[in-house]
Amino acid sequence: MVINIPKNLSRSELNNDYTIRRAAIDHDILLITNARLASAFIEAVLNTDLSRMGVKNYNELVEA
Repeated sequence: MVINIPKNLSRSELNNDYTIRRAAIDHDILLITNARLASAFIEAVLNTDLSRMGVKNYNELVEA
């Protein structure tokens, strides 16, 4: 998983972010680019009993 949120709107920052986002998508890696969504996801993971969570292949989730 990649959480990629730009620090500012400078050209170099946006170019770096594009490269990171493109690589994530090209390699089928989950990508979060929204700060609120990232925060909510992290909060949910921290408040979840991970021992009760099963592990699935990403393709199993997409096909469901």
